[in-house]
Amino acid sequence: MSLVDDVLNELIGKRRRGYGIYFTGGDDAEKISRGVLRVTLWRLRKRGYVINEKKGVWKITDAGKEYLLKKLPRTRRADKKSPANAKNLIIVFDIPESKRKMRDWLRIELISFGFEMLQKSVWFGPGPLPEKFIRTLGEWNITPYVKFFSAEVADII
Repeated sequence: MSLVDDVLNELIGKRRRGYGIYFTGGDDAEKISRGVLRVTLWRLRKRGYVINEKKGVWKITDAGKEYLLKKLPRTRRADKKSPANAKNLIIVFDIPESKRKMRDWLRIELISFGFEMLQKSVWFGPGPLPEKFIRTLGEWNITPYVKFFSAEVADII
């Protein structure tokens, strides 16, 4: 993936203050200077892929998410017409770094289904998920790394 893809993936599901963008690629983090990152963010903003909400606070736009969906290899967009149920599903995943593109694809798809990120690998949203999406997880052999939990709201106080 390119620096542009890495920056957009880092901004998925969150806002970043300043240039606090971290990369998991090891040596890549040392090669990227603050100036290169600043120019990359400027170009992404010019294309409409990111916005600078306040001074130094960056957020990915819907256009940026669509760009990533088109760039990811082998991505078969799941049918997004799942019923708009109340949020009742928790998805937890621990996909290895060697399958990073698949992990990035999963995050983008979960956002498109209306899921919210609780932690980078813990998501909460509406179920059930489309069968095509579940089949794609199996085809890519990442099902063993993904766990699904049913959730219900309970008044405990």
